[in-house]
Amino acid sequence: MIIIVLPAYNEEEALGQLLPAIAEVLGEAGLAYQVLVVDDGSTDGTAQLVTEFQPQMPVQLLQHPTNQGLAAAIRTGLTSATQTAADGDIVVTMDADNTHGASLIPAMVPKIGAGADVVIASRFQPGSRVVGVPWSRRILSWAASLLFRLLLPLPGVRDYTCGYRAYRGEVLREAFARYGEDLISQQGFSCMVDLLLRIGTMPVVITEVPMILRYDLKPSASKMKVGATVLETLKLIVKRRLGLG
Repeated sequence: MIIIVLPAYNEEEALGQLLPAIAEVLGEAGLAYQVLVVDDGSTDGTAQLVTEFQPQMPVQLLQHPTNQGLAAAIRTGLTSATQTAADGDIVVTMDADNTHGASLIPAMVPKIGAGADVVIASRFQPGSRVVGVPWSRRILSWAASLLFRLLLPLPGVRDYTCGYRAYRGEVLREAFARYGEDLISQQGFSCMVDLLLRIGTMPVVITEVPMILRYDLKPSASKMKVGATVLETLKLIVKRRLGLG
C-alpha cells in the first residue's frame, strides 16, 4: 500500500489536476494506494474538491479549522499515515501544487523494495530538470544543498529541501517513537529539512531518484517567503551543527 500525504492550503485548482494524475499513474502501475489530503485551513474550495473525488478514488480529507502552516500539516498527515500503515507500506509526501509529477512514484517504490528506507526526488541527480523556477530560487536551492553537504552530510543525499519523498512506513513509525513531536518541530518550509536530518541520525539507507520539477504547472503563486525560509534554514544548520536540540 502506498499512502500519499498532501499538505494543502488553497490548492483547489492544483488538486483538480494532481488527484486524477495520481489515480491514473498508480492505477496503471497496479499499485494499491490511499491519499491523505491535509486541508490546512483553506479558504477556497479545497475541501469540497476532495470530497467530490472520494467516489472516484481512495482519498481521505483531514482538516485544520485554521491555517497552521506546513509543519503542522505535515505532522497531521504523517501521524495519520503511520497510525494506519501496515508493515511494508510506503508513505509518500508530495507538494499539492502540481509541481511534483505523480509518474515518479512508481520509480521510487522499487528503491524501497530494494532496501532503501527513504527515497528523495532530487533536483541534483543526473537526468533531473527544473522548469519554470526563477534563477534566484535555483541558486538558493543549490547553495542550500552545498551547505548541508558540507556541514551536515547524509550519505546518499544531495537534495535536502525537496519535500517529495518516499519513506518506509516502519522507519517513520520508529522516528515518531524516538522523537515524538520533536520529529517535526521546525516551522515553515525548513521543517522538511529537519525531518530528514532527524531520520538521518537513525541507521537508515537514503537514496535519490532524478526529478523533473514542473514549476510552470503551478497554478498559483508560491506560498514560500524566501527571506524567512533562508533565515530559518541558516538557523537550523547552526542548531544541528552545534547539536542544540
